[in-house]
Amino acid sequence: MDIWSAQNLRILIIVFIAFFAWAIVQLLTKGFVSSILVGSERGKRLRTLTNLVKSSASIVIAAVAVVMVLQEMGFNIAPLIASAGIVGLAIGFGAQTLVKDVIAGAFILIENQFDEDDEVEISGKRGTVVKITLRTVTIKDKEGAVHIIPNGSITIVSNFSKNKN
Repeated sequence: MDIWSAQNLRILIIVFIAFFAWAIVQLLTKGFVSSILVGSERGKRLRTLTNLVKSSASIVIAAVAVVMVLQEMGFNIAPLIASAGIVGLAIGFGAQTLVKDVIAGAFILIENQFDEDDEVEISGKRGTVVKITLRTVTIKDKEGAVHIIPNGSITIVSNFSKNKN
């Protein structure tokens, strides 16, 4: 059997295209973050969101490439895809709270509801925002207590630091 058979060539092309797509995503997101808002407060939010985009795109690219290579090697991928769907559904039901927190965190960052170092009241806790992630907000009150609040549980935010125009 020739080492450069048509099947091996197609697999090589799939891997090359997947790597190229991954490199483009990395390059675009890096360029986007470095060209816009570097060093500013909004730059922190932007970096968090672009890391989410990079991670999601990398997972999708890798999953599609693996499935295509398996199909090219002659594996029946229909049971694999059906199993992945069932596992995804089970994980989705089990991780509803986590997904809710991440989606709420993305909207907090996108809508610029508050920033780090803002004085806020969230869920009855008033303090200074220490850290914002996709899953939680960390605030420190005047007594020095640190409160970690899941983003999915935030219903009302009072921001005492927002500029009034």
